[in-house]
Amino acid sequence: MPSGHLRIALAALAVCSVVAVAAGPAQAITTEEARALLDRAKGGDTGALESLRQQGDQGDAVAQMAMALAYLAGVGVAKDEAEAVRWTQLAANQGLAPAEFYMALYYLTGRGVPKDDAEAARWLQLAADQGMAPAQNNLAVLYASGQGVPKDMAKAVALFRKAADQGFADSQNNLGMLYAQGEGVKKSKKEALAWFEKAAAQGHPGAQKNIEELQQAKTTPPKK
Repeated sequence: MPSGHLRIALAALAVCSVVAVAAGPAQAITTEEARALLDRAKGGDTGALESLRQQGDQGDAVAQMAMALAYLAGVGVAKDEAEAVRWTQLAANQGLAPAEFYMALYYLTGRGVPKDDAEAARWLQLAADQGMAPAQNNLAVLYASGQGVPKDMAKAVALFRKAADQGFADSQNNLGMLYAQGEGVKKSKKEALAWFEKAAAQGHPGAQKNIEELQQAKTTPPKK
């Protein structure tokens, strides 16, 4: 029977995974332009980073998040978690969902800020409300474990399902685990297998193993 911990989604330090924005926050620079400027900064183009800094100083949320990534990864600047948090919060305060998600990651891991699960949950809720699947997944994990919020399996299942329906593999696998174990939902090997297969089709690292364990459990005769 599949077992283990529900999986938290940790975003990679790449602009393509973070600077993806719906209309709303102040935004003159596009995602593609921010990505291109960061790529140029990685190659040593100091003017590219200065362009991002200037636009961030003028209130552009995408540029602010790109500057945060530069400080996290040490692209064109020395690594500085405090500066990364400062830039991220500027963007998050404008309602930029990826920035809200990163604020949550900082508080979950204690990176650049004191570890605070309740504050992480608050930021995740803001990003989840904008439909960001990784945020929905992580908030679901917190509700399932009672970490930073009161334990609530109904909320956890609903959030996992929202993210899974968007095709988010971690949530598909997590939802499969809940069905396999009968946590928050009626136990169903059929439903578990269906969600594991969706996640495995996307190359999820644990889903194929869960499929094998579930199938083995179905074929292994009970002990006498």
